[in-house]
Amino acid sequence: MTGHKKSIVYQIWPRSFCDSNGDGIGDLNGIRSKLDHLQNLGVDLLWLSPVYASPDTDYGYDISDYYAIHPDFGTMADFDALLSEAEAHGIGLVMDLVANHTSDQHAWFQAALQDKSSKYRDYYIFRPGKDGKAPNNWMSFFGGSAWQKDEKSGEYYLTTFTPHQCDLNWENDDLRKDVYDMMRFWLDKGVKGFRMDVINTIKKPADFPDKDPEKKGLQFPGELICDLEGVHDFLKEMHREVLEPYACFTVGEGAMTGQASVIRYTKPENKELEMMFQFDLALLGCGELGKFDFRKFYRWSISDFKRTIDAWQRAMQEDGGWVGNYLSNHDQPRQVSRFGDDKRFRRESAKALGLLNLTLRGTPFIYQGEEIGMTNCRLGESEWKDYEAINTYSLLQSMMHLPKIIARRVIQNMTRDNARTPVQWNAEKNAGFTAGTPWLKVNPNYMEVNLAAESRPGGVADFYKKAVALRKAHDVLTYGTYAPVDFENKRVVAYTRADETETLLIAINLTGKAAAARLPEAEGTCLLGTHGAREYAASLRLAPFEGAVFKLR
Repeated sequence: MTGHKKSIVYQIWPRSFCDSNGDGIGDLNGIRSKLDHLQNLGVDLLWLSPVYASPDTDYGYDISDYYAIHPDFGTMADFDALLSEAEAHGIGLVMDLVANHTSDQHAWFQAALQDKSSKYRDYYIFRPGKDGKAPNNWMSFFGGSAWQKDEKSGEYYLTTFTPHQCDLNWENDDLRKDVYDMMRFWLDKGVKGFRMDVINTIKKPADFPDKDPEKKGLQFPGELICDLEGVHDFLKEMHREVLEPYACFTVGEGAMTGQASVIRYTKPENKELEMMFQFDLALLGCGELGKFDFRKFYRWSISDFKRTIDAWQRAMQEDGGWVGNYLSNHDQPRQVSRFGDDKRFRRESAKALGLLNLTLRGTPFIYQGEEIGMTNCRLGESEWKDYEAINTYSLLQSMMHLPKIIARRVIQNMTRDNARTPVQWNAEKNAGFTAGTPWLKVNPNYMEVNLAAESRPGGVADFYKKAVALRKAHDVLTYGTYAPVDFENKRVVAYTRADETETLLIAINLTGKAAAARLPEAEGTCLLGTHGAREYAASLRLAPFEGAVFKLR
């Protein structure tokens, strides 16, 4: 029972967390000013989305200098002060490691462009064209060709995300050494570890073949770039060189990664990563091409939701894998809008979903604003900031031939901007986020939905604090077994967490209608309820979005 499995991890999107200097952009000193809130919530680790120097074509995930702080967020001295004060609050910092690609403004890439004989040319993936076109028919994750042309040499370089994010060549020994040196720089400062961005794509096929060559147009490469065998060799080396000596916290993000791969990445004896995220829950109701693939019309049922959770819980438990559990983050819509009811039962569904996340097997991740039940903000087309949203809006019209009104609805439903609106601290101007003009629109519901209101008895933040404390007080919620209960129930998700000392039963109604659950014949004591304490009964009737944790005897 070592490592960081028991940690409560809180993700901060720095640009939208808290602005300390009135420029409308969240910053490191703003985060420092809220450490008391995070400590009171019970947070152990803060995962900072990228704060490195960047031209921001993908808001920090296009890094131009791994050793520098983006001026929008402050200085290295501000970072050091945050690190120190967080430690004093009992909270460790986790950096976002973006090692699949750099910005095209990074010094390595600029040197690669300027001199074809530079050693940095091989830090990236350059290939000659084919028949006057790109080397293959790969489409990037964000749409459009995955290749950009270097006009000076006539060769093409790989960009599997935005055209400004240039893929690194992990086959190069010097590149890997430089990445490991960079990781040690931050670890020597005192950070506790890394969230690893699209880490399962760092290995590329040697021959860069076409995907589905018989099909016309660009094709998404999928399995040609995700979870290739060599990824494990790279991660074992990273573990040996950096992660193990520093006893790092690690969580990997893996595009399109299935259960077998996550198990392989995270089994302790494999010496790769501590935990991984899974995307099956986030992509419920989406087509095979991802969250903007509307062909299933985003339709899903509570039964679908339960089956997804159950499949991952069982697979990890049976084969020794470990996941980081989440219901929203900087890349996904707000959980209350996605899986709950952001209107009539906003507060109730926020509590219910929080209870679910904090009682499943795996390490819970809380995304900023979840603890107050923040919702999606319906942004107009002119208000979108995210490259993915803007580019996909165009592609939905040009490639999928969607009318503008339908394409706009698809984007508004799933855009990453939904999760990136400023955190709502109070009912004052701009929700207390900034004294200036916010970089992105503040959700108009901040007068009602804010930390000050939700910290009162019965509020979402008040409940989250109790749910976090419950998890910390009961090791069974981290290490205990998972077993589903009343699995065929179409409204209630129920399960036990058990070990040799105690059995807890969790029952949560995930609908806006009252629902009955069939539970084991036993005696039980309610440890926590979204609607207050409940008496245990084998036939339990739950109010809309009501959830409770019982200790069985």
